[in-house]
Amino acid sequence: MKMRIPTAGTQFETLVVHTGDSCPETGWWQPLQSEDKSEVPTSRFVGQGSRMPAVGSSPGIWVKGSNSLHQSDY
Repeated sequence: MKMRIPTAGTQFETLVVHTGDSCPETGWWQPLQSEDKSEVPTSRFVGQGSRMPAVGSSPGIWVKGSNSLHQSDY
């Protein structure tokens, strides 16, 4: 299920998508949780129409990234 969440104090919205959903917009996406609890979540580049990936071996929730920190290219 795709959701747009208003960001407090701004005119921007955050796209939120679950594992298995169709990606609504090409770009860098970051899971809300990391694959390894001791690490910072790693962003992934996902193309529009692709299925959102699992986080490790678990379903996850993804948010559209607004910067390039912690990005990987896998």
